[in-house]
Amino acid sequence: MRPHTEQVQRTIPQPRHRIPGPAEIVEEWRRRSARPGLTSVMRASQPVELAAGVTEETRRLVGDHLRATSSLLGRPVSSAVEIGCGIGRITPTIAKHAEHVLALDLTEEMIAQARAACVDLPNVEFLQRPAQRLPIGGQRVDVAVCVWVLMHVLDDALLAAACQGIARSARYLSLVEYEHAAVPVGPFSRLRSIGQYLALLPGSELVECRELGYGGDRSFAALIALDRS
Repeated sequence: MRPHTEQVQRTIPQPRHRIPGPAEIVEEWRRRSARPGLTSVMRASQPVELAAGVTEETRRLVGDHLRATSSLLGRPVSSAVEIGCGIGRITPTIAKHAEHVLALDLTEEMIAQARAACVDLPNVEFLQRPAQRLPIGGQRVDVAVCVWVLMHVLDDALLAAACQGIARSARYLSLVEYEHAAVPVGPFSRLRSIGQYLALLPGSELVECRELGYGGDRSFAALIALDRS
């Protein structure tokens, strides 16, 4: 493991947008939930077949993270929280590797689709809750999974609160986020580096980090050990 102090932060230029308010953000995700298939949770500007391929690769990477977490724990993963489950495209992969999964999302509309996608998975529970409202009941899970979610937390103070909550909620974090976008992101997204996220996660250590390409876009897929004191 490498401590995050060794990571070099890179400043990523951001387009200048007015930061949408909380009600606007909720309404945006309700609107996106009406898009067909993967376009509800991935960039609508990309071809559907590309989105499907990236989803499969993301599932593989998250599965690798969960197997690595089990090895680090020295036992099977007993509990996981998915932050921002969306339509449930990653949830079955998490459920395959964890005894119990609590899947969170911001809107009822996304949760309804995720619930339908996971109807045959008795070890998955759903809860409407934003990333900033963690931990839940003071309990700490083995691993949190957060795939292209924190990029949509626009306010810096709310992002810091979300990261602190995640650090208090889980022993490990599987984090996938955009670092570079070929087509500029809109007002509901912000690009940040792995170093910026590590700096906001108290006591974090980077276990591994891989690159994920997506039609000219670039994301990182990182497994992070969180402060267990």
